Amino acid sequence: MINTIKRNYINFRGWSTKRKILVIESDDWGAVRMPSREVYDKFISKGIPVNNHYFAKNDCLESNSDIEALFGVLSKHKDLHGNNAVITANTVVANPDFEKIAASGKKVYSYESIVETYNRYPANDKVFKMWTNEGISEKLLWPQFHGREHVNVQNWMKVINSSSKAELLAFDTNTILGMPVLGEVADNFNYMAAFEYKNISEQKAIEEITIDGLKIFKDLFGFSSESFIASCGIQGSHIDKILAEGGVKYHQNGHQFRPLSDGTVKPEQKIWGQKNDFEQIYWRRNATFEPSKEPSKDWVDCCLADINTAFRWGKPAVINSHRVNYSGGIFIENRHNTLKYLDGLLSTILKKWPDVEFKTSEELGNIISNK
Repeated sequence: MINTIKRNYINFRGWSTKRKILVIESDDWGAVRMPSREVYDKFISKGIPVNNHYFAKNDCLESNSDIEALFGVLSKHKDLHGNNAVITANTVVANPDFEKIAASGKKVYSYESIVETYNRYPANDKVFKMWTNEGISEKLLWPQFHGREHVNVQNWMKVINSSSKAELLAFDTNTILGMPVLGEVADNFNYMAAFEYKNISEQKAIEEITIDGLKIFKDLFGFSSESFIASCGIQGSHIDKILAEGGVKYHQNGHQFRPLSDGTVKPEQKIWGQKNDFEQIYWRRNATFEPSKEPSKDWVDCCLADINTAFRWGKPAVINSHRVNYSGGIFIENRHNTLKYLDGLLSTILKKWPDVEFKTSEELGNIISNK
C-alpha cells in the first residue's frame, strides 16, 4: 500500500504528456569500485564483509565484454520510430590516481581520466572506443555528467589517512570501498557523495571540481552534458549556476538532498517540469530496475507496475538502474541475470505499449521544454 501511494504521489503533479516516453537513467559509469574477483576474495579472507554490500560485491569498472553484451540486448529492441532502446549513462570523467597519491605519501590528491583508467586494464581497454563509436552513434549508451569522480575528495583523503584496516587495504588494492565496516571509521561511507560539504571552504572546492569535470566531459565526448545528477543525490544549489554555464539545462533528480552545516542533509522535492533560477528543468525517476540489489525478485513485473503508473498519470517512465547491474567483472552471473531481465522487460514493454518511445535524458528535457 505504501509503495502504491508513493508511486502515485511522484507522478500526479506537474508537467504531463500523452506520449509514452521511456528513459533509463543509470549512474556510476566510468567509476572504479571493486577491481577484480581476486581483490574481492582478499577482502573476504581479511574478514571484511564485502559480500554483504551489493555495490562492493558486484560493482566494478565496465569491461569490454560488459559493453558488448549490453549493446547486444539494447539493439534488439526498437520503438515505433526505429530507435534502439537506450541507457543514459551518467558518468564520472575521472578516478583517483592511486599511484601518484601513494607517491605523495597520501598527502596530495591526483586523478586520471576514465580513458587512462580503462587503458590500464586489458579487459577494459576497448570500452571508450566502443562507447564513443557504437554507443553514441547508435544511441545505445548516451553519456551525461555525474561528477568529476565518484568520491568526495576531501573526505576520501581523510579516510585513506585514517587507521581503518578496511580502507587501507582498499587503497593498496586500488579499490573504492564505499561501505560501512563495523567497528571502524564512523563516516567511512560518506565519501561517495562527491558534492557533499560542511563549510564554505569545502563548497568552493566542489565548485572548482565541477568546473573542471564539465570541461573534461566535453573534451572526452565532444559535446556538453545537457543533464546532470549528483552522486548519491546530494548537492547544494550553489553549483546550479556553474552547471548552467557549463551547458546543463536539466536536473534528472527532482528528489535531491541539500547539505547542511551540521553534516546532515535536507530532502528537497521538485515536481515534473519545475524550474530553478537558471531555468533548469527537473523531473523524477519513477520506476526502478535494480536486479543486482535483489536477484531473486521479479524485476520485470515490478518495473512494469511502475511504468504503468507513470503512463496512467501522463508522465514519462524514467527508470532508475545503476551501472552495478550491468557489471560482470566480479561475478559474471550478476550481468547475465540483469540482461535476462532487461531483455524480458523491453520485450514486454513493446508488446504492452507499441507506441512507446525510447529517449535519452537529454531528449526528455528537450520534450519537456518544447525544444
